[in-house]
Amino acid sequence: MAILGSARTVRSLLASAAVLAVLATAACGGGGSRASDQQAGGPPEREQPVQLEVTWWGGPARAELTQKVLDLYTQKHPNVTFTTQWQGYSGYYDKVNTTAAGRNAADIIQIDNRVLREYSSKGLIADLTPWVGSTLKSDQIDERLMSTGEVDGKLYAVPLASNAQSYVVDKTVVEPLGLLPPETGWASWEEFGEWASKVTAATGRTVWGVRDESADLGGFEFWLRQQGKNLYDGQQLGFTEDDAARWLEMWAGFRQSGAASPAEVAQPANAGDISKNTVITKQTAVTFSWDNQYTEVSKATDHELVLVPLPGGPEGAYIRSSQFFTAYSRGENVATAVDVINFFVNDPEAGAILGTERGLPPNDQVREAVLPNFDDKLKYVVAYDERVTEKAGDTPPTPAQGDVQVRQLLITAAENSGFGRMTPRAAAAEFFSQATAELERAAS
Repeated sequence: MAILGSARTVRSLLASAAVLAVLATAACGGGGSRASDQQAGGPPEREQPVQLEVTWWGGPARAELTQKVLDLYTQKHPNVTFTTQWQGYSGYYDKVNTTAAGRNAADIIQIDNRVLREYSSKGLIADLTPWVGSTLKSDQIDERLMSTGEVDGKLYAVPLASNAQSYVVDKTVVEPLGLLPPETGWASWEEFGEWASKVTAATGRTVWGVRDESADLGGFEFWLRQQGKNLYDGQQLGFTEDDAARWLEMWAGFRQSGAASPAEVAQPANAGDISKNTVITKQTAVTFSWDNQYTEVSKATDHELVLVPLPGGPEGAYIRSSQFFTAYSRGENVATAVDVINFFVNDPEAGAILGTERGLPPNDQVREAVLPNFDDKLKYVVAYDERVTEKAGDTPPTPAQGDVQVRQLLITAAENSGFGRMTPRAAAAEFFSQATAELERAAS
């Protein structure tokens, strides 16, 4: 079974590599980019009709709010209209890569930091630096947050919002058991495992303490930072094979003790589909969640939920952009795309519409202006985020090229371990070897 799993992974990566190779050819091929025919840093077009395509991942709530902001922009600038595409996270980048390979990507593309270095190095997204200070305002955005959109000193991506890692806890389940954790969370992963085991035992195994989160790259990164390491050291892995083995062994221990759910419970959510969230499905009392997802997760259940930091020291957390907006380098009107991006992050009316669905507004003045109008759930998210980021560690470097493939490789390794197809150490060895090769390939 391990061999079959590896074969599927190799086939998947080869397919991704083929698409990325075409993408690179398309992005760097002859003819020059249409953006190159425009004046970098020039003014947006508002006098002549302009239609821009915007693409993002997310659920229906994000789609509704994003469309409202685009409609507001058109109301203020009637010559600028929009078409949109959105979908879940799974398969999103495959679609972006395919459209880019056909030189037909959307004008404004939502990304996260996982592909920022790769897309900038391949010329898929435009260097926005020439617009900073004119069309694109950044003076009210935390420099640490703004810098997360930079690669080698150039700004390629504008933070749409900031967020923080959290464990969402089903208060309705654990409070009657006398097991409601403090808002500061658990002092260590060991303490957390013991707590989760008690939840599972107290519910008679009808609800597991925590979803098996061994496949979550963000959680792995948080844990590594607590060991003084990062996911990446430039274009190389920033951790050892033994680190990966200890991570998988820790979760294997949680499964064995009953603290964590079996792999078959965890697997449906491994691709990032929020509808498969195991707190929503009431299979576990705890699962990983970005804090900005709290309102959407809460809407999907009749249980009361609370946010708690991941176990251990706060140095695992860092100020991060939940998502960025970028401009397609071959777009027909990059300057107007930049103006729309600026509208999303700096306009108070846009900020009031967006709320915290993507995370906290990046503009400090917008945040202060809209906060009094937030409902209690949004104010709760703001308070949690500020409490966590106040003690957060340094922001790590932009992830290496190939990060998306490394994420998929960790999912495969975690599932191989979780389903018993491999020991945790064997799964970690394969993961480390394949991830190393993938980073080398991505940089070539």
